[in-house]
Amino acid sequence: MAATNGTAVPRTGLTLAIIGCGTMGSAILSGVMESCSKSVAAGEKARISHFIATVSSQTSADALQKRFSKFGDSFKVSRDNVASMQAADIVMLGCKPYMAETVLKVAGVREALQGKLIISVLVGSPVEKLAAFIDPTAPVSDFCIKRVMLNIAAEFGESMAVIETTSMPDYMEEESDWIFRQVGVTAPVAPELFDIAGILAGPASAYLSVAFDGILDGAVSQGLKRADARKMLTQSLVSLTKLLENGEHPAVLRERYSSPKGTTIAGLLSLEEDRVRYAFSKAVIESSKRSVEIGQ
Repeated sequence: MAATNGTAVPRTGLTLAIIGCGTMGSAILSGVMESCSKSVAAGEKARISHFIATVSSQTSADALQKRFSKFGDSFKVSRDNVASMQAADIVMLGCKPYMAETVLKVAGVREALQGKLIISVLVGSPVEKLAAFIDPTAPVSDFCIKRVMLNIAAEFGESMAVIETTSMPDYMEEESDWIFRQVGVTAPVAPELFDIAGILAGPASAYLSVAFDGILDGAVSQGLKRADARKMLTQSLVSLTKLLENGEHPAVLRERYSSPKGTTIAGLLSLEEDRVRYAFSKAVIESSKRSVEIGQ
């Protein structure tokens, strides 16, 4: 286990434990392990050299072991949360939000987490709530908890991760940011804006998939094969992303696409008639409210 240091020199040879390694945890694990493997192949020291994933069932353990078998001894699966926390330098909480209290109130957890970077990717789980689960008598400042929300594109290095700004040692700030830069793009977010920012980083992709499916259905109804339509639409989304990344405003793009009496304006007016813009806005608002409710 690497020793803590307060210098600007990055720590290497760290151990990361993901407690409750489900879909999101596995996506993060895959992206970070691939990145660290490339560092080693390039003759560099890996920031994280050992990975532990905890699960509750043997079936899940077997599936993870098979999925990540190519990483050999650097990866192991455990069903013992406390022992895994003890062995780790960095602990990531990836269990279901409703299980957090059960996981964190187990004897030995407080001691295992003391002085370590704790990263939470749990929906609706404020730092104060997690700290109270670990030790209700201790101030929040006793624990270094970093709250993060992202999407499962982490597996392919294309995630958007919003990271809550909290006060902790600089090297921990750097390490948490480094982890999520290995699986995509990061953005710091103030605590009071975390719930809404988390919706854009995570669930928003699911909302966009509804629009994607609707467009595909329309294309199929007009004669295209679904596989062909999917390929075309996927590239159209890539094209849209590039335009937005280069500063194009959505409203300006719509104007540029819309010729007088053209196909684009006809489709846009149909969307406005069906209040599609409002439907997406409402989905984001309701999701944000739900995130706050879960955290209470």
